[in-house]
Amino acid sequence: FRREEALRYTQPNKAFSYTAVDGKKVVVAPLKKRGGKLFKRICHYDILKRNKPPFFTLHCLVRDAAARLPGGVGTRDDVCVLARDSQFIVEDISDSQLRKAVKGGLDRLHYEDDPCVKYEKERHQWTYLHGDRKVEDFEDDST
Repeated sequence: FRREEALRYTQPNKAFSYTAVDGKKVVVAPLKKRGGKLFKRICHYDILKRNKPPFFTLHCLVRDAAARLPGGVGTRDDVCVLARDSQFIVEDISDSQLRKAVKGGLDRLHYEDDPCVKYEKERHQWTYLHGDRKVEDFEDDST
């Protein structure tokens, strides 16, 4: 995963295909652009390493972790476990700090114009909604 993650952020303006925990390939959207330039989102600098790629944010961390859920479905704690795999978060961050950050990230992703996650109250699980998309599906979405 860490090799894929490093490669993904060398070209943040392009969609990327990760290998999910169950071995399935899953695509994540490129970072959004405004006026032709990549923009930064609000970061939780207390949990992200200083040497992270310039456009790596909590938003990216949570989206990439949710995309890698086996079968595209899991609890917030499952997303937290996958988020810990990232080489760009502080290793000694507490579970409660990470849970709080992931909760906020999932909530923001859930309310985007084209949300990539959905919360299912009955099952207390999150579903990654872009699991069947292809890289080409995001080519026009990055503007």
